[in-house]
Amino acid sequence: ALGPLPRLQGVVELLDRPDNSDEEVRENLQDIERLNRYFGGARTALLHLSRMIGGRSQSPLMILDIGTGGADIPRAICRWARQRKLPVTVEAVDRSHQVLAAAAEWLAGYPEIRLRQEEAPPLPYPDDSFDYVLCSLFFHHLTEAQGVRLLWEMRRVARHGLIVNDLMRSRLARLLTEIATRLLSGNRLTRHDGPMSVLRGFRPEELLHMATEAGLGDVRVSLHPWFRIALVKEITPCAGR
Repeated sequence: ALGPLPRLQGVVELLDRPDNSDEEVRENLQDIERLNRYFGGARTALLHLSRMIGGRSQSPLMILDIGTGGADIPRAICRWARQRKLPVTVEAVDRSHQVLAAAAEWLAGYPEIRLRQEEAPPLPYPDDSFDYVLCSLFFHHLTEAQGVRLLWEMRRVARHGLIVNDLMRSRLARLLTEIATRLLSGNRLTRHDGPMSVLRGFRPEELLHMATEAGLGDVRVSLHPWFRIALVKEITPCAGR
């Protein structure tokens, strides 16, 4: 019988390399946005965010998005918040200048979003700087030790909650991701990185172990359609660090 699929480590996704053309990177980020839209990446983030916010109407909500890529999740959050007349500001960070340059092109009409180039972890913010901290499709780029460090940092800067939204590793997920990326895109980065991202993803028990190592206490890990996995930590006002 096939045992659990071991996590692929010590490899670099093409998007993380410095020698891609601007055009390839832009196309790849647009593919990621499309995949997030069709296969639930944006929906998963908004589902958990809206549950945590509930009837809360702080003015304005301050959100941090780590590893923002083309900033498609921040844009989805802004559209969602506008429909609810919820004032929001989003700080969107990524380590790649090239990626952020592409993201900046798509932010016309989104004054709520500010881009910042940073390598994470660590996070360059004081404790309790944001209401909510999100990380979508970035976690699988990290080693387990970096993941633990990032969870600790996310908890440190979040006042009300944090969400890690990523891909769950499985053989079926890898196969279907390979098919989807080939059908939807001719982009070399998308076709290479999509299946590899799944192979680098974490499974529920691994995320729970990392959350324990990071001292997060009570967290929820949930599975969503199309091999999405979410780790959510809600922070109650009385909870000390």
